[in-house]
Amino acid sequence: MKYSINEKYNCVVIEMKGKIMGGPDAETFRNDLQKLIDQDKKHVIIDLGKVKFMNSSGIGIIIGGYKTMKANGGDIKLCNADKRLKSLLMISHLNTVFDTHDSLESAVNAYSNK
Repeated sequence: MKYSINEKYNCVVIEMKGKIMGGPDAETFRNDLQKLIDQDKKHVIIDLGKVKFMNSSGIGIIIGGYKTMKANGGDIKLCNADKRLKSLLMISHLNTVFDTHDSLESAVNAYSNK
């Protein structure tokens, strides 16, 4: 799993790339989220536009991140999921947990409207 973290529009955007399948990357991701929390950066958007594959462990990474952010007064929104990922979120009923958006702009606006 590869990702980049950038601050844009008063949010933190985590752009995921490639395959999200768990493993040692999960701990790195969790540590990066904790650093954001420690810096009081709690409006996080995960951009899934460049994700080619996600398995159940990958879903677990994102759920774990969501729980961590929520427990610390933050939030994670998802954006740019393709049809396959949207279907996976629907089948797993995670579309009822995550605030998902078709574009980064829409996710950013959802934070602006709070």
